[in-house]
Amino acid sequence: MELVDELRVPRNTGARPDATIQLLAGDLATLPPEHAVDVLVVSAFPGNYDPIRGTLVGGLFERGLDMRDVARHKEEDERMRLGCWLSSPLPPMTVAQFHVGRILCFEPRYRPFLEATGIDIDNIEQTVGFIFRCLNNFAIPDWEGRRSFQVSRVAMPLVATGNQAVPVEDMCPSLLDAAAFWLAQGLPVDELKIVVFDPADRQRVADLFAAFKASYLRRHAPKVTAGRGTAEGWKQQLADTIAREVIERTEQHLRESVLAAAASDEERARVSELFDRAARMEGSASGATGEADGGDYDVFVSYAHKQDAEVREFVDALRLRDPSARVFYDRQSIPIGGQWLKHISDAVQRSRVFVAILSPDYSASPVCWDEFQCAKLREYTTRLSVIRTIRLFSEQVMPPIMGIYSYVDCAEGDRRRLREAADGILS
Repeated sequence: MELVDELRVPRNTGARPDATIQLLAGDLATLPPEHAVDVLVVSAFPGNYDPIRGTLVGGLFERGLDMRDVARHKEEDERMRLGCWLSSPLPPMTVAQFHVGRILCFEPRYRPFLEATGIDIDNIEQTVGFIFRCLNNFAIPDWEGRRSFQVSRVAMPLVATGNQAVPVEDMCPSLLDAAAFWLAQGLPVDELKIVVFDPADRQRVADLFAAFKASYLRRHAPKVTAGRGTAEGWKQQLADTIAREVIERTEQHLRESVLAAAASDEERARVSELFDRAARMEGSASGATGEADGGDYDVFVSYAHKQDAEVREFVDALRLRDPSARVFYDRQSIPIGGQWLKHISDAVQRSRVFVAILSPDYSASPVCWDEFQCAKLREYTTRLSVIRTIRLFSEQVMPPIMGIYSYVDCAEGDRRRLREAADGILS
């Protein structure tokens, strides 16, 4: 197993140390002790864990770990809502041999999951969101100790670039961008190892990683924090200027080095495109970091759009009780695209209370899962209780990550009780 490159990601909040995204080349079925992980990510066709040669499942089987046995001992099965499941802790002898604590298995083509969520698994952006929705579900602990797994070190292949044949040039930047976002938000994963298995992809992925890393470092260069009139202001400004210049020169040197190593005009053109793409991602991100309207919110209302009519009544009740209350619930003004989640996370961070209107439609909605997980991370990093839940329509089994909260019961669609719940939210 070879460490190709790595990127440190500072946390936006909380006291956890910086996270690390590592790019490695090698075989995940033979992780050495120095790269031991709590969770190994594996993908499979629905309910099929046969050891096909050339796959990670096949490689594990050849060395003595049969995924068919692992699948019989699931800790949590969330295939219906998230298309994944988490294994029970592996036996000590297996851990000693494979240096893996658990298996997180993705089954993205699980039919009930696709039918319930409407996810297009061939869409790269949706695939990446799906990956981290699954990982977050198990990695984000409950800060009050009601539900927690040990998921501080994670290893995964470069997903969807094998049998699904997604070009690494498309998948890798999106995967890195999503990983950096969630780690910065406080996702308690200290090491995320992305492993390239095919030697033919190694250099291309290394170039992509280097381009993303240079862009990320420039984007997060220190900014002037001291006032212009303070005695230390000029020192801070000088330090920031030097930092930016060093990063810019480093990026230029990296671009020139990679271009010089390219063997053909085609490779040089591809490398230039990779760096240009990273710069475009940086510009898009920097344009989306500002506050949507320059203020905070009293309540963030998270709901499935099929319950739009009921939620409008709830919001009206909130505003009737307190006309000055600032309520975030209309997402139509948020631009669609890769920066959508950053806008949502910013709004969740600036809200005093997060209210989840629970229903089967809610737990089937990828958007609702993203919003809820942003709120969970805020609770975890700040140790503040901000989540309130209202059960609007019941389901047979509530997702554990949501079911640990005591809810206000307004089932089945009881609008009178829903309006009354507004009083308790603002009191």
